[in-house]
Amino acid sequence: MKRVIGLFTLLVLTTAAATAQVTIKGRVIGSDDGKPITGAYVIINASEPDAAKRTSLTDFDGNFQVVSREKNTNVTITFIGYQNYYRVVGEAKQTVDLGTIRLSPEAQVTQAVTVTAKAPMAVVKGDTLQYNAAAFKTNPDASSEDLLKKMPGVTTNDDGAVEVHGETLGKVYVDGKEFFADDPAVALKTLPADVIASIQVFDDKSDESKFSGFDDGERIKAINIVTQNGVSNSVFGKAYAGYGTDNRYSAGVAANIFNADQRWTVLASSNNVNNQGFTLNDIAGAMTGRRGGMGGGIDASQFTTNVRGGIQTTTMAGLNYQGDFEKVKISGSYFFNNVNANIWQIVGREYQSQDLLQNDTTRSQGYNYQHRANLRIEWNPNETNRIFFTPRITYSTNHGNSSSMSLSLLNGMPNTSGNNRYATQLGTYDASANLFWMHRFEKAGRTLSIGGSGGGTNGWGERTQESVYGSISDDESLNQSVAQTIGLTYNELNQIGILDAPGYDLSGRISYSEPLSKSSRLQFSYRFSYDQSDSKKLSYNLTDELASLDAIRDLITELGLDPDPTTSNLFNRDQTRHVGTIGYNWVKQKKMNLNASISYQYSTLNDDETYPRMLTSQYNFDAWLPRVRFEFNPSQMEHLNIEYRRTTSTPTVNQLQDLYDISDPLNVSVGNPNLKQSYTDRIDIRYNRANPEKSNYFHLFGRVNFIQNYISTHRRFLTEDMVVDGTTIVKGAQLSSPVNLNGYISANLFSMYGFSINPIRSNLNIGLMYMYTRTPSIEDNIEYRTNSNRVNLNLSLTSNISEAVDFTVAYRPGITFTTGRDQQTQSRTFDRYIRSDLSAFLNLYLWKGLFINLDATWRNSFGTQASYSQHYALLNAGIGYKFLKYRQAEVRISGYDLLNQNRAFRQSTQSSYIQTTLSNVLQRYFMVSFTYKFDTRKGRNADNYGTEDRPAGPMGGGPRPGGGRGPR
Repeated sequence: MKRVIGLFTLLVLTTAAATAQVTIKGRVIGSDDGKPITGAYVIINASEPDAAKRTSLTDFDGNFQVVSREKNTNVTITFIGYQNYYRVVGEAKQTVDLGTIRLSPEAQVTQAVTVTAKAPMAVVKGDTLQYNAAAFKTNPDASSEDLLKKMPGVTTNDDGAVEVHGETLGKVYVDGKEFFADDPAVALKTLPADVIASIQVFDDKSDESKFSGFDDGERIKAINIVTQNGVSNSVFGKAYAGYGTDNRYSAGVAANIFNADQRWTVLASSNNVNNQGFTLNDIAGAMTGRRGGMGGGIDASQFTTNVRGGIQTTTMAGLNYQGDFEKVKISGSYFFNNVNANIWQIVGREYQSQDLLQNDTTRSQGYNYQHRANLRIEWNPNETNRIFFTPRITYSTNHGNSSSMSLSLLNGMPNTSGNNRYATQLGTYDASANLFWMHRFEKAGRTLSIGGSGGGTNGWGERTQESVYGSISDDESLNQSVAQTIGLTYNELNQIGILDAPGYDLSGRISYSEPLSKSSRLQFSYRFSYDQSDSKKLSYNLTDELASLDAIRDLITELGLDPDPTTSNLFNRDQTRHVGTIGYNWVKQKKMNLNASISYQYSTLNDDETYPRMLTSQYNFDAWLPRVRFEFNPSQMEHLNIEYRRTTSTPTVNQLQDLYDISDPLNVSVGNPNLKQSYTDRIDIRYNRANPEKSNYFHLFGRVNFIQNYISTHRRFLTEDMVVDGTTIVKGAQLSSPVNLNGYISANLFSMYGFSINPIRSNLNIGLMYMYTRTPSIEDNIEYRTNSNRVNLNLSLTSNISEAVDFTVAYRPGITFTTGRDQQTQSRTFDRYIRSDLSAFLNLYLWKGLFINLDATWRNSFGTQASYSQHYALLNAGIGYKFLKYRQAEVRISGYDLLNQNRAFRQSTQSSYIQTTLSNVLQRYFMVSFTYKFDTRKGRNADNYGTEDRPAGPMGGGPRPGGGRGPR
């Protein structure tokens, strides 16, 4: 027996020795500047079978750690634009420290670096997902947006905004610095794809959270574009001009001047082919911007003309600057845009509660001008202090003319009709500045932050309205033909309105964190905010003397006119909010992170109305707001994030005021002074997993919202004429007011799986999205529940062959089904909408600079309503030739909508009706264009431009030195 035990012990020891693990670690920096290299690819036994091969990537400090079970280990470290590092590690102890490894920049990159392992599609580094650009090859003319769209989980919604993992992209960084502030569209269309090493996706935190380590819940979906080695000292960009049939044109220039620690980007363009290239901010929304969450702000939509959609002429110019000095970092941007839009729309609504159909046809010509500027200054006088100063300013004007015709059918018969004409002009400005000081004490984990902000807004506008509207007659002796029933009882509303809405706001914050142990801390914070606003919204009966908006205010004063009490209002409003928070943070190495906090919020709202009546009102709101966030890294390439938080929203000015909005006489709205604040309970789940060895990636995102006291709509269909201070609201018109209702639920689920298909050198992305919304509403004193279910599948096959062959094939089917239920009788309605899109993109370089491109989309939709039946194909194609020494010049002939079938159709589900929208769009045209690209980087020669793989090599793909994720 003793011999058996001895033999067994010997066997165990021998096996353990044979499989002993050796941990190899080190730190990678660049020999040129000594900065850590993040995302360098570390390969163990690259030439061995997969069983012996191990891979890892360096973290944000350049550190790596990898385990080997082999006696002799070959270590290879690679990164874009740097020479490879090789080392053989013989038999050693349990841990081998390679120390600091300095990678030398390659003098010139002329061809792809060859390493045994292929490029990983993505890697997970804590809460950051990092895509490797070398795993998604694009054509030489691709933008960073084109590259991003080839990556798993990145799509474009119907409004053209980029969505990442089911959330709208809100901010773009380049090498850790803000790029064109909060306009991702400009950033993504400005930078070419061939300067990118990797793209990091993360939830950006506030400056205070980054400094203190406490999560304050302020997050926005962001990406950090990490550029290749050599880009930081280069000049690159392009200039282009084109002219085509129907006087279509497009011209522009973009130049990036990067000089080590200072970078300039200049761009300008103009076109009339609907190439917007930037985010069009809502000018009326600028008046509710920062104060919307406190219930402040004025609705100025009556004083604007729509410039979204239709056929647009756009002019824009922008400047972005980034500068790093010894103790100061500066970034800022300026952007100007002008949009001239010619729009017609047909909007149809089918109500769920009754057999009511409404159709509105609108035509408008609008002009929008906007200037935006922002600056960010970060001063680090020493290692323990940091000061931020971030001023911003926006100035906008909008003017135009529009007309609309409305007709509603009740039980198949005409119900109401109306014609409206408007002329509007509105101007706004919004200026603000934030100043924060953050201090880190000698004791680890102890921090203090003090800051404040202030700003001012103003809006001023004028508008004219000429409306003729009516309802069917009750006289049964009349012939019931459409011609005799529509508008038999006419009413007219001819008014001119003026708006003045100045305001300002102030806020302050102080927070202090105290360590409890090496792994836990407490934080105490207090926030105070005050907002004050005035509103003068006055309407006057339109006369011949007031037919024009020119000098209208002086004429009103001269004529001594009295405002219409139904649609006029003068008031002053101030709001105060106090928020106290206690937070707890616990960290277990790099495995787990727990943030929990409880806040108490108390706010007061004072409203002093002086016209049309004297009335003083006060509203008090208070709430307990808990928040818990848990992060867990099960392995080096996995990250799980679970968050629960409660937020509150107070009613806006227009929701609380009993002021009638008769800008559409058949759809009138009025406020409700008895509204309560709403509470939202939200649960988020995010999970990322990457497998660099097999080059695949999986993402899961889920969100559920429960809203208590949801601010919904109480809609009444008038059964008889209603007169308010001399203004008639006709029978059959809708009168809507906000109301608090419980029962609102929304749920989103988004999953994405991407992997490489080696035999065809391509990537396949499979995405699934599910959205559910339950919306309560009231119609004619009966409560309804509308349930909307939407399922979308996203299949896309993208090439990863070379710059010469770039294609994407995508299939996106989706179904939306909506049910409505009467809570009184339990009767139900049902609606179904099915849509599928099949698209293909091809960019092919043929021979000595000759290339072709093709972009085709086939859309098919149908459902329960006849208007859902839409079937059309959109085909764009072009052929061109690149010439000059480095193929930097190009001539191209392009055709847009060759089949002349383009259209714009949209279906959406609202609280009590289904809405369809059909708009005018740009149709077939041809254009001849010339483009000149410039790039001072080495290795950009004609031999590999457009015919060979981008010189990124299959390895690397992480941030180059100094290119960490966002400001830290």
